[in-house]
Amino acid sequence: MMPENKQAPFWTRLLFSGLAKVPMPVMHALGDGLGWLYYTLDKRHRHVALRNIARVFPEKPKQERKALARQTFAHMGRTLLEIPYVFSAQGDDLLQYVEIEGQDVLDDALAQQKGVFLLASHFSNWELMGLMPAIMGYQTSMIYRQLNQKSLDTYTLASRSRFGTNLYARNSGVRWLIKALKDNHCIVSALDQHMGAGNGIKVPFLGHIASTSHLPAPFVAKGVPMVGMALVRQGKDFKFTLKFWHVPCPELTSDKATNEVFIMTAACKSFDAVIKENPEQWLWMHRRWRAVETNEELTQVVHGAP
Repeated sequence: MMPENKQAPFWTRLLFSGLAKVPMPVMHALGDGLGWLYYTLDKRHRHVALRNIARVFPEKPKQERKALARQTFAHMGRTLLEIPYVFSAQGDDLLQYVEIEGQDVLDDALAQQKGVFLLASHFSNWELMGLMPAIMGYQTSMIYRQLNQKSLDTYTLASRSRFGTNLYARNSGVRWLIKALKDNHCIVSALDQHMGAGNGIKVPFLGHIASTSHLPAPFVAKGVPMVGMALVRQGKDFKFTLKFWHVPCPELTSDKATNEVFIMTAACKSFDAVIKENPEQWLWMHRRWRAVETNEELTQVVHGAP
């Protein structure tokens, strides 16, 4: 079910509204410092990032991989300190910082009147990306993951839904999804997070086996279209290009499980180019390939690696 429309505590709202007024160049400078501290002090996540980068870019020299990891942490710092503004600004104000490419792809998919799975990843400023379909006027629904800090969770939910996006908890089942597709909604679905045991299927992501959500697969097999979406930062400023691209459904078989693998493989593969062209903007410190890190046989299985 959708969360109740609660208001965040006053002090949380005051803090974020105050930070939103700080000039963006100042926040970016602070974000760079925050990213440097994160990289320097958080040994565990630094090692995760370096291991992931080495997995995907084995041809890069060690120093180049370290430089990419540092850039990734700096980008994360900038992104985090942009969130107060993203969560406070009006839709028209946010739109002036975003150039849109491929909107006709999304419009064509929605013209089929079957709904659309809008595939996404934790890339660049994903909070701004998540707001964009609703800001652009599309009916939008997505699953949310509850934050541990209650006041922050309440504020985040209110901020994410303020342009009309429907948010559903992970344990909400699929009844809402069936209705949302029937009502021709965009269903935002992140593909780049590790799924726990029993909650995903193993398909290649950036060329290596990873446990991935298979939520879109049975619906795509019945004709619901897939469209990829990525918000790409331009330079180091608060300026972006929102890109949409068509993700064709692969040729299907008579076996449901095989079809799910084919569909989710195609979905994940569609993100290779945008992530590899702008690798510093992706979330390398997440244990995306956790499913195979303890399986010696699977760690050797590579699909499409450089």
